[in-house]
Amino acid sequence: MTATLHAVAANAQHVCELLGELRAEQLSLYGHAEPAHADPADFAAPRGLFLLAFAQQRPIGCGGVRTYEPGVAEVRKMFVRPGYRGRGIGRRLLNELEASARAGGALEVRLETGTRNVEALQLYRTAGYRSIPSYVPGRGEVNVAFAKALH
Repeated sequence: MTATLHAVAANAQHVCELLGELRAEQLSLYGHAEPAHADPADFAAPRGLFLLAFAQQRPIGCGGVRTYEPGVAEVRKMFVRPGYRGRGIGRRLLNELEASARAGGALEVRLETGTRNVEALQLYRTAGYRSIPSYVPGRGEVNVAFAKALH
């Protein structure tokens, strides 16, 4: 399957739809979830980037990267619709987000995902991420934090 990636505002209509699905999935897995919206200012250039993946003119995935602190970027709101998982779309999104972070001067990228997000855990581990202590207070009990050095 050929998917195309497009830079968009983090509050674009298709992004909001996908983030609503992400939230619903988190609620079903954990009984709670963070808000579905993403602050467009967090992901606007030059601090960040938000990508939307399309296949056959249908939005199928998204993800963003933003500056977390000097030299460190954070990947957020990664989501691929269930029917499209396992086809390399998440990896393409992640690769593009890492490239954007690197181009913006980041030396490291961090992210968190839920302990029950099996596909995401596999993606991050095979993409070279290593487990780190939780860097967001209050999330350590259901999330796993990862970091990757950017070369």
